[in-house]
Parts: sequence; C-alpha cells; structure tokens
Amino acid sequence: MVGDVRAMLRRMGDGEISISAYDTAWVALVKNTDGSGGPRFPSSLQWIVDNQLPDGSWGDAVTFSAHDRMINTLACVIALKSWTIYPDSCSRGLAFIRENMWRLREEEAELMPIGFEVAFPSLLDIAKALELEIPYGDPSLQEIDAKRNLKLKRIPRDVMHEVPTTLLHSLEGMPGLEWDRLLRLQCSDGSFLFSPSAFAAMQTGDDNCWVQPICGLGSDN
Repeated sequence: MVGDVRAMLRRMGDGEISISAYDTAWVALVKNTDGSGGPRFPSSLQWIVDNQLPDGSWGDAVTFSAHDRMINTLACVIALKSWTIYPDSCSRGLAFIRENMWRLREEEAELMPIGFEVAFPSLLDIAKALELEIPYGDPSLQEIDAKRNLKLKRIPRDVMHEVPTTLLHSLEGMPGLEWDRLLRLQCSDGSFLFSPSAFAAMQTGDDNCWVQPICGLGSDN
C-alpha cells in the first residue's frame, strides 16, 4: 500500500489531475452538431483506444481497484459500441467485465468511487439497450442496486435541486432531472462536482459545461 501511494504521488507531479477514462467516454458519446451524425470529439475515441490496458480494461494502471476498473471499462465499451468502431477493443473490454464482475463483491466498500452506486446501474441500463453481453444477474449488481435505492431515498429529489448534495457527483445516473434548476448549482468551471460535464452539456446545451472536458483533450476538442 505504501508503495502504491508513493507511485500515485509521483504521477501527480505538482498536482495535475490525470485524464479520466470515464469522463472521456462521456465526451466521446457527444454527437456532432453539424448534422453529420458523427462524434463531435473524435480524438476522445482515439484516446480510449490508445489507453486500453493490457488486460482489456481502462482505469488506474498502477493500482488495481475493481470498482475503478469496472466503471471506466463499461463506460469506454459503451462509447465504442455506440459508434460501432474498434470492435476488437470493445470485445476485450467486454471480456474483462464478464471475467471480473465478481470482484465487486470481494472489494472493500471504502474503495468504491464517489457516486459509483448511482452511476454504474445507469451505465448497465445503457449497456442493455446496446445489447451488450454482460452478466446482469450477478449478485454483486443486486447489492449495488440496493445501495443506490438507499441513497436516493435519503436525499429527496426536490432537495437535490435546491442545495448541493452528494448526488451532484453522479447526475448521469438519474433520469428526469430538472436541469433549469440544477444549473444554479453549477461550479465556476462548468462542472457539477464529479458528474461528467459532457453529460450535463448534452442535457442542457449550456456552453459553460464544455470548459472542464475540453481542458484535457486533443486539439479537435
């Protein structure tokens, strides 16, 4: 553990945040506004392919966390499948998910990323719609659903539209939001805490949401 922490600190350098595969996948899902029907940010798709790990997953390459690898990998697979490109990378990612889903039950809850229990089930719904072959009946997913339901019950929907709550970390996991009210809770950099700004931009059309994702990607973004 000490060695892992030291490695992460060395990678941080003077504090720069590394690019998130999960957020990049959301950026990759954005359609072009020129009517072509293609991706608005094609370099994000190339980044996904270039940064796939040897085991077929995406996520932190130094420290293995099942929750981190699973949510990053599923998001990237969804992005690739949505555009029907790079089938080999997509297949390798799906194989990783099928072979490692059980690890979610074995890993300590403290290693679960903020908002995972809300965002991951939403990704699974998208995966179902894309007919991705994933073990949706795995017992670990039932436990995650239970945690999601508990969290959503604790914070009334009306309250989350009025004051900042932990649900701002995972807005992409909740359909039917009132974005005209949520925009009042937007951070100065265009983000909503850890929720993907690309998702917020797709829902609202607010140009301020692009400030955060554009900072970390290539020149065509």
